[in-house]
Amino acid sequence: MSEVTATAAEVVRAFSHWRDVASDSAVFITNHGKETHVLLDIDQYRELASGNASGADKGSGNELVSLAEWIDEALVICDSDLRIQYANRVAGAICRKNSAEFAGSLLEEALPSVAGSLMEVHARRTVVGGEPSAADIPSPFKEGAWLRFQSFPLGNQNVLMFRDITEDVQRHRLADVKTSILEAMSVHGDVGYVRLSIRGTIERIDDPFARMVELDEERLMGVAIVDLVAREDRVVFRDTLEGVLRGGPPQRLEVGFLNNSGKVATAKLSIVQLHGAYGAEGAVVMLTSQGMREEGAD
Repeated sequence: MSEVTATAAEVVRAFSHWRDVASDSAVFITNHGKETHVLLDIDQYRELASGNASGADKGSGNELVSLAEWIDEALVICDSDLRIQYANRVAGAICRKNSAEFAGSLLEEALPSVAGSLMEVHARRTVVGGEPSAADIPSPFKEGAWLRFQSFPLGNQNVLMFRDITEDVQRHRLADVKTSILEAMSVHGDVGYVRLSIRGTIERIDDPFARMVELDEERLMGVAIVDLVAREDRVVFRDTLEGVLRGGPPQRLEVGFLNNSGKVATAKLSIVQLHGAYGAEGAVVMLTSQGMREEGAD
């Protein structure tokens, strides 16, 4: 439908003319330069009111499919029998098949590995009970992989959405392993642990280190670790730590730490840069006590 513009005054002066124009084109009526009304043929208006205009046809029923091609999650749309009506490109990538070939096939036919899997269990729960379902499940498409899966009814359709979370699961497992290692070190009693910020200040310690310097964790938080090192070892320790924090290789050395009694507790330690999601986040120091010495002793 073409469009033309006329002022309100023009329409009032020659309404019959603009009525004829409106039979072929939408007439946008302006008042002081601002569009305020549209003059339409009655058939065009009724078509718009019923939602059957060409513009409405473009948006009726295809919105979900159009959206699915842009999201970064796998999406599979099925009917009440789990017969696939549509699958987006991400679904094809995760399933390692051409998603364009899924349409018209039952879920188990298009993806045989789904049969008997937790994905099928959750999908059928939605089909039978009409309830949404969500869970982190082992991937039926790749050994050792994990998916964050959800299914939910949408009108007469059932939508399956999933994404690969293998890296997230591995990170959580690694975090659990690290926590267990730290607990084991604390129980062991002779292995100390210190986590440092990118500025070399203490963010976390364990009991063995606290006992060695005879200070509790609350007093040590935010303290620069170099300030706890004996004077004769301080320069070497500072240079070594700065090198690691700047991205240098892990280092091993022996230094003395001043404790609250004024004595020096010697320790053999290693320093490794701590990497996070956005780059270097500091360093980790592991140490074992080697005994006591007087400050300034060779």
